[in-house]
Amino acid sequence: MKNYVITLALITLLGSCNSQEKNEVIPLAVKETNFNYEPTVLAQDTTKLFIGEGDINSDTVLIIAEGGPHNQLYFDFSGRTVWSALPDFFSYYRAHIHQANTLNPTIYHWKNEFTEEMAELEVNNEVEILNRTIKYFKDRNKKVIVAGTSWGAMMIPYHLTTSGNQADKYLISAGRLDPAPLQVKYHLKGYNSKYLEDGKTLIFPDTTRVRNPNRGEYYHKISRVKQFMKGALGKHKFTEELADMDLSNVIFAYATNDPQIGALTENEIKFLKSKGVPIYTSDGGHAGPDRRIIELVKDGTIKL
Repeated sequence: MKNYVITLALITLLGSCNSQEKNEVIPLAVKETNFNYEPTVLAQDTTKLFIGEGDINSDTVLIIAEGGPHNQLYFDFSGRTVWSALPDFFSYYRAHIHQANTLNPTIYHWKNEFTEEMAELEVNNEVEILNRTIKYFKDRNKKVIVAGTSWGAMMIPYHLTTSGNQADKYLISAGRLDPAPLQVKYHLKGYNSKYLEDGKTLIFPDTTRVRNPNRGEYYHKISRVKQFMKGALGKHKFTEELADMDLSNVIFAYATNDPQIGALTENEIKFLKSKGVPIYTSDGGHAGPDRRIIELVKDGTIKL
């Protein structure tokens, strides 16, 4: 294990000595731990961390953080995004950021078990992708708008705590600041869970159910990774971690009947109001907040 850490340190040292190397990598959050999979390694070239489209000379960049965690970006698969309905969408340069899982499918090839520590490492890799992408465009004097949905919306508060408020505008759609502790507990046991239509009552997963024999081992490996990553991010209590942060450039939209992550609690709403964050609601389920934000941008209520 010590040899592994020393090797990674040498890679970092060699990379810093020769910035012209095309295949430079940055090992992130390396610890002396028993990895039984290949951790994500981020390319030195930030442009490898997102899929870009549009006019690179545009003075405004829209960074899109998708829901998930997923094996492949929806945009990479379909060439579409819900945010394309924004009025000025096609005048922006659009950067669809990768997730750790979409950059490194070997995450799903863990051998013995996928642990909470491994999930934390990959969540940290993922927020670093967002942090670096924002910085990349701000360093080039671009106006930067970040739009995050669901998993991507959860990643924005973590970005704010780890890298500071760097972008010009943040659109947080169908996310949470303080996920329900019980839901997080189930995620960290490998189980998904949902809410009733009231957006408050958690439906407990059946932890005694026998595995579906029609689904292979790889399916269950993928599921465990995704649930553990959601749990690792969900452990954060962002109403506390963002207490001293300026959030005046944040827009927040949530669904009162969100079956995936639930509705905001009174404490979350109180916190956002104390920070002067505009809060918009929808009754359109998990996908409703995206549409709500787009409608409000179109009618001029939200200025980008």
